[in-house]
Formats: sequence, C-alpha cells, structure tokens
Amino acid sequence: MARMMPSYIDDTSPSGERDVFHMLSGGPEDWTVMHSLDLAPWNRSLRTEIDFVVIVPDTGILCIEVKSHRIIGFDGSRWTPADIRRSPFKQASDARYTFYRKLKDLAPRFRHVPVVHLCIFPNAFFVLQPNMSVAESEFMDSRTFGNCSSSSAFCHELKRRMLASINADGNLCLPDTPLSHHAVDDLINSCIPIQKRSSDCRESILRSEQELDSLLSIQQKPVFRLADYNERIIVSGGAGTGKSLVAFELARRYAESGERVALLCFNSLFGSWLKRKMDAAQPQLPNLVVGKIFQILAEMTGISHPENTYSNYWDRVLPRLLEEKLTDPDMMAMVSFDRLVIDEAQDLLSRPVLMSCLFTFLTGGIRDGKYALFGDFQNQVLVSRDMLDQSLIRLERAARPVRWHLSENCRNYRIVARTSIELSGLDNNVYSGFLRAGGSIENFDIDFYSSDSRQAEILSFWLKEFRKKGYKPEDITILSFFSDDKSVAGRGLVPGWQFASLWQDAVNRIHYGSVHAFKGLENKIIILTDVILTEKDFQRDLFYTGMTRATESIRILCHETSKDILSSWLKTGGFGNE
Repeated sequence: MARMMPSYIDDTSPSGERDVFHMLSGGPEDWTVMHSLDLAPWNRSLRTEIDFVVIVPDTGILCIEVKSHRIIGFDGSRWTPADIRRSPFKQASDARYTFYRKLKDLAPRFRHVPVVHLCIFPNAFFVLQPNMSVAESEFMDSRTFGNCSSSSAFCHELKRRMLASINADGNLCLPDTPLSHHAVDDLINSCIPIQKRSSDCRESILRSEQELDSLLSIQQKPVFRLADYNERIIVSGGAGTGKSLVAFELARRYAESGERVALLCFNSLFGSWLKRKMDAAQPQLPNLVVGKIFQILAEMTGISHPENTYSNYWDRVLPRLLEEKLTDPDMMAMVSFDRLVIDEAQDLLSRPVLMSCLFTFLTGGIRDGKYALFGDFQNQVLVSRDMLDQSLIRLERAARPVRWHLSENCRNYRIVARTSIELSGLDNNVYSGFLRAGGSIENFDIDFYSSDSRQAEILSFWLKEFRKKGYKPEDITILSFFSDDKSVAGRGLVPGWQFASLWQDAVNRIHYGSVHAFKGLENKIIILTDVILTEKDFQRDLFYTGMTRATESIRILCHETSKDILSSWLKTGGFGNE
C-alpha cells in the first residue's frame, strides 16, 4: 500500500479525485502520495493547485491534475463545460514548474530529481488535438483510466508515462540512486505549508472551534450560522464589537472547506497584522490569501506601482490597470477567488471604482459571488459617506445580502468607549452594552499644552507613570491627529525616550503613528497627541477611531486653545444617560 497524505479523502471531493485517490492508495509501498496541494504561497498568491503529488523514489515526482467532468471539450479557444476556465494541461504544467522551482530553493539537494506532470480525465473521453502541443505521456482519459483493472495496473501506467516524459525532456534524467526514506520525509516536510489537507487537520479544526466558542459572545455566534446558510452576508458594528475576530475565523472556515478565499482589508498595518496572525494559526491554509487589497491584487497581476504615487493612483489608476490585466482569460482564471471576506469594508465601499474592480476577482461577481463584508458603516467613515451609502444600496439591489449587526463592545472599558462617543459627537446608541467589567476614571485622562515643549513634558510624565505600573514599551502606542512628520513623537521632541514608527519592526520601543494608520488595530495604552480642534480640517470622529483602540487606558493631549470646546463636548455628552 502506498503512503497516502492524508490517509483519507473527504466525500465532498470530486468523484474523479476520489477514484484516483483509491487507485493510488493501492500502489507500491515505497510510493508516497500527497493529496491537494495549493501552491499559491509559492506563486504570488495565484491560483496554482495540484491534486496529487506522487513521489516515486527510483523515477521522480509526478504532479497530477484531475478533472472529474463527464464531458470535456475544447473548440480551439474555449473549454467546456464553462467552469473549466483555463487549459488543464497548462494548469498542470504551470503547477509543475512552480513546484519544482520552489522545491529547488527550499531543498537544493532535490534539484536533480525530475518533476513531470499528467492530466487525468477519469470520467471523460477526450481526443488530443495536434495544435495543443500536449504529449501522449502527459494525458490519460476515461479509456486508459477505465482499462486499469487494478491499482497495480494504474501505477504501472503512471510510471510508464513518467519515464516517457523524462526521456522526452533533454533537461531531465532519472535519479542515480532511489530517494531514501529520509529524503522523502524531507521533501514532504518542505510541502507541509502548501498542503490543503493534512493528517491532523480535522483535530486542529475541532480544537480551534472549541477554543473560539469560549471567546465568542452570544451576539457573535449567530454570524457563523448565517454564513452556513447564506452565500452573501454583511456584518455591521461599532469599533470593538469583535468584527475582526469573526471575519478572521469565518475566512479560515471557508478555506478549511477547500475554497480559495481572500481575507482582505484597506489598511496597510492592519493587513500586515492579519497576515501575521493567520500565518501563526494552525492548521496552515495555503488556499487562504490574506493582506491589504492593493498589495495582493497588484502582486497577483504583476503590477509594480511607482515609488511616488499621486493622489488618485490607488483609487483610479490602479483599478484601471488591474482591469486591463483581467482581459486575459488565463490571468482571470489564475487570480479568481471562490469567496471574499473583507474587514473594515467601509473603506472599500467608500471607493466604488476599487470596489467594482475587486469584485471582478470574485467568481460570480457582486450578484452571484460569495462574500462576507464586515465594517463600521455608521461611525468610521473617513472618506465619503455618500459613496458608502450608494455602494450599500447597490449591493442590496444586486444581491440582497443577509445583514447582521453587532452592538456589544468587547474591547474597551465603558468609560473609554463612552467618552470616545461624546468627543466624536456620535449617538449614544452605538453600543448596547459592554462585556468588559471594571474600568475607572484612572483609565482616562486629558491634559492641555501651550507649546511643543509642554506637550513633550506631559507625554514624558505619562510614559514614566505607565512604566512604573509595569507596562512594557510594546504595550503603548502614541497616535497623532497629524501625519508622522508633524507629530510630537515623530519630530523627536520628547527627550529621554526612543520611539519607533508604526511601520518599523522594532523591539522594546514605543511605537507612534497617525490615528488613520492604526485603524483596525489595538493596544493596551493609547495616547492621542497633537489634538487641535481649531484646525481647519479637523475631523471630530477621529476621537472615536483613536480612543477605541485602547483595551485598557487612554490619554489625550489637546492644545489649550481647544479647552473650552472640549469641555463643552464632554458636558453635553452622554454621562447623564448612564
């Protein structure tokens, strides 16, 4: 019996894959078969899948692509049925070369091991056409597959085709000696990050679901049931209501079912955080692409943006360049996703051109595609509310997605969240309740400065106080209402302290940046600086965005010219409604 990884195949797998799996499982004992590899992490996040990788120690490695359809046709330009969006032969060839190229980098000692490919249509009759440039050794249809009366006969046919492909390629040759058990294990270990199904996957999934169940609030749990029965959902909620937690886990569950999924957001720092968090999760899911929308789409399509981008490049120029790339059907097939999960979706929906562009990457598009959108569509709209409302109306008319609203704050203490609402001038009904007990007046403070030096002095005092209480540098984030080059921390005006930009991966440093840049993230201590309410372009709702980043305490440094305004906002706020 061959060594199968994993040892089982799900009933949900295509019938042709199941048939090939069972035939391979009865193969020689020294054969190793890995089922369902996704090479997207090795190939710019492009759709690059291999149904089976067969390691034959004395011959080489065979990459197999299986199509389970009963009827398969090609008229010279298009394949039938329509869900075959690119040539299976090109798909297998591209996957083979991607596999070999990366394997050679990861484990150079395998660079002389021949890697070849094969397409199998177990259920369909198909005749190769002369203009296809496909060798007989690279293909097996229902006639040949059906004539294999046993696993032994099938594996003999596979090996015969491997030898023919190796002999036909002047750059390939048989191994001098068969691969040892140790070498095969090393090869398998190199492929673990791209295995969609691993032997311990079921146990890991069950364990993570049990752990998550203890973290979810009563209000969050129904989202997963909604997602089970609805292909398009929109989840709204204020900052700190757990949208990102649900989006993260939902994306994982979709990917665990075998779908090619993208978990995307607009914010660079938040996208990087999501990717790090996903990379650390187990089991690893190579069919789940995570990160910033612009970065992922540009990487997949091979677009490099200029060093100095102009104002409308991201919202107008890049979407046009992306759409031009997608006129190539082969490119369209490689970049498409089965499902989209978008966090902080208000940033996307406020940019309708980018929104339309992104949905072209989704199989089925806006109307028939599968997606889950998470966002604060009421309070954290930092671009255009009119555009956002129009996009939501468009989605409602085109697809009628199911809606769910989260209103319980599970991140902030009541005093922090309530004060953020008052200073931002928002309605008191943003939150229906607070799950975190505790919190007091010590978790919130405002002070006023008359000069840069005075602001630096107060900031230094607060930092010393937090240090005395046992907080580490990485527990504190300084956020400015201005850009980094205009902030008190960014200009280096605080003597005795070493800060690092949010964009720097520095240890034992207090990080600083703008409120905009930190949206979607959180930290124990948040200090807001450079608050000048009399500035012409002052955005009051930044109080809400910035203050709700704090899981414990918030401090605010406001210019003294704004003292009366700030005091009036607090007096007319919602304290009396507690």
